[in-house]
Amino acid sequence: MKRIALLVVLLFGTTLLNAQGLSGPYVGGYLAAASGEANWDAPANHSISGGLIGVQGGYNWVRQRALLGVQADFGVGSVEGSSRCPNPTFECKTELFSLFTLRGRVGPVFGNVAPYVTGGIASAGVRTSVDNHANSKDDDSAAHAGWIAGLGITGLASRRILWQAEYLHADFGKEEHVMQGLPTQVKVKLDVFRVGVHYKFF
Repeated sequence: MKRIALLVVLLFGTTLLNAQGLSGPYVGGYLAAASGEANWDAPANHSISGGLIGVQGGYNWVRQRALLGVQADFGVGSVEGSSRCPNPTFECKTELFSLFTLRGRVGPVFGNVAPYVTGGIASAGVRTSVDNHANSKDDDSAAHAGWIAGLGITGLASRRILWQAEYLHADFGKEEHVMQGLPTQVKVKLDVFRVGVHYKFF
C-alpha cells in the first residue's frame, strides 16, 4: 500500500509540476496557411488563399489543472484571390496582407499539454483592385475589424520552449472600398491553420 501511495504522489506531483511549467509569459513566432472568401456587392465573389508569418506573445495561468491565457499576435503575408468583375474585361482581386488578433483561451491541462478553445477580436489589412490588364487599374486598402474564434493545443517542448497549433475562423464583416470612383462593400471571411514556437521567460 505504501508503494502504491508513493506512486500516486509521484505521478500527481509530476503532473502538477508539468502543468505549472506551462505558466508564465512567452513570446515567439508562427507560420500559417489560410483560405477563405471575399464577397463584393458589385457582385464579384471569389476564394482567397495563401500564407502568413508572424510574431505572438502572451501569458498562461494554470489554476486547478485548468489553463487560462491571453495572447496577441501580428502577421503579414499574402492571402489572395480574384474573379471577373461584372464588366468581364476587368479582374476583381482581393488580398489580405496583414492580420492582428487579441484572444483569450481556456482549457484543461493534461501533464505538459493543454488543449483549449479561444476567441477574441481581429483586424486585417485588405487590399482590393480592379484591373483590365491593359491601361486601367485602381486599388484601395482598408482595415477590416471583426471577431475570431477556434481551437488549439499547446505544450512544453522543454523547460523554456512551448509549441502551439491552432485552427481559427475569422469574420471581418463589410468595409467600403472605393475603386474608379465607385464605392463597393467588401466582406472577408478567413480560416487559418497555424503552428508556433515560443520562448517562455520563467
